Amino acid sequence: MADFLTGAFQLPRTAPFVQPALMQWKYDDPRPDWNGSRSYAWMEGGRIAAHACLCPVTYRAENREITGSYLIDWAALRLSPGAGVFLLRKLSSLFQVLWAIGGSQDTQTILPKLGYQAAGELSLFARVMRPWRQSRNDPARRGWKAPLRLARNTLLSRLPAASIPAHWTCTPLPAFDSGHIPLLQAVTPHPTTQRTPELMNYFLRCPGAKMSAYVIREKGVPRGWFVISRVAGVSRIADFRLHSAAPDAWQAGYGLALKMALGDREGCELIAAATTPLAAQAIRRNGFRLRSTQPVFLLDPGKLLLPHLPLEVNLIESDAAYLYDPQYPYLT
Repeated sequence: MADFLTGAFQLPRTAPFVQPALMQWKYDDPRPDWNGSRSYAWMEGGRIAAHACLCPVTYRAENREITGSYLIDWAALRLSPGAGVFLLRKLSSLFQVLWAIGGSQDTQTILPKLGYQAAGELSLFARVMRPWRQSRNDPARRGWKAPLRLARNTLLSRLPAASIPAHWTCTPLPAFDSGHIPLLQAVTPHPTTQRTPELMNYFLRCPGAKMSAYVIREKGVPRGWFVISRVAGVSRIADFRLHSAAPDAWQAGYGLALKMALGDREGCELIAAATTPLAAQAIRRNGFRLRSTQPVFLLDPGKLLLPHLPLEVNLIESDAAYLYDPQYPYLT
């Protein structure tokens, strides 16, 4: 499978996304919302013609559970036209909705033809944390641009972050347990994916990144959580959930995430993602700058989620929390 995927994506066999421990975790490690393997292959003539891996999610909208999935490691041989589409249609029958975010220009062109509809945008923001370390460890050959980039990123790293009120704090959480169920099930401003302690602990076991979870507290009372993932010098706010619709609360929550990320001296930049105005505003107020936007597509033939936009999307729900390009790792 690793040979097929690296060949399809034209990447070296050493690419991080096909390392054995990560493939085992993505495809076969037990998770509470799926039985059996999540890796599916379309075979033609005894060889793999297409492949996709499921990343199941369950949304709740109007007191109704809606099952869905992202497809990661989705690839097909050019010599087998239609194989990728056949596999997608087969997998779509297992869920009520399917998600897709970004992708190549070819992918974004073909998805609407397969019934996917636009469901908003995922905005990627970044903040430089350690410009000197980032510059020294950057594998990209930037030539004369390197000192200019360092100067720019040094200035960006000094952008002020929002002050965090004293009654907002966070505490590290090595693992989730049954005592966190009320926190995981609390109501949020926008529709979000359902979480259980077992699912959260599955995410924290990801071998492709260092995962660190924190509980957000207001006056000592748990109000939400966030998870920071780090691969080499790239840190991400992989998961963020806050049970409040107050902009100041979200601003404080993202401020706490930035503070914790800065405490990891290996991190050079911090990435945050937003699909709602509430999240985007809070991220901007903490000194992050918009780096890119990616279209969000939804295959939702029953119109179960489309009427409830915007939906909260987190990087941890797909492979976006740990994907890593060793040649060009940074957004800034």
